Amino acid sequence: MQPFRDAKAIAKSLRAEIRERHQLELSHSESLEIVARLAGYQNWNVLSAQKPWHTGFSATTTIPVLRVFDEAAAKEFYADFLGFTLDWGGPSGGPGTPFYGQVSRPGTTLQMALSPYEAGPGATVDIWLSNLDEVHRELSHYVMSRNIRIWGPGIWMPDIMAVPYGTEKGSRVLVLSDPFGNHLRLSEPNDKSAHLPRWDFNRQAATA
Repeated sequence: MQPFRDAKAIAKSLRAEIRERHQLELSHSESLEIVARLAGYQNWNVLSAQKPWHTGFSATTTIPVLRVFDEAAAKEFYADFLGFTLDWGGPSGGPGTPFYGQVSRPGTTLQMALSPYEAGPGATVDIWLSNLDEVHRELSHYVMSRNIRIWGPGIWMPDIMAVPYGTEKGSRVLVLSDPFGNHLRLSEPNDKSAHLPRWDFNRQAATA
């Protein structure tokens, strides 16, 4: 029995079922909170503590910590927009203390801190993946379908850029800025023989 993993699967099914039956869109984090309470836990943070600290989605031992300034905005950008899973998160030292949490996708794990003592704003994280064009199309569709103005007064997504570094044959890069001044550099090598994780999305019904 793995309460954490089982609850995440149930939350995903619950979100899809509510969307289909009632045309109501819950965020991933809202679904997790509901499932945690139904399972008898006070909230998702308590339930997520039932699993080992290390995330099961990434084998990396290097985890960047990004400074954020708003818990809800951070979850919306990383979980709802970019499709990361919120592994855990909550008050860093008990009630009333700043938020500290972790999100992950295959091959990528990030932690987020509200406390100014944990991390400084303006970090850049380079994430290597294998399906950059698919990711760009999915994120562009998400932005347009929800009329989201993330990068300015206009509704737009940055273009993929060709760069000469990264591999001998160069690379292609999509740079995304979060709401707090941090930058995610999604990179794909021109050498297709590299074995890298894919960023797949499962929310087509929500953006149709």
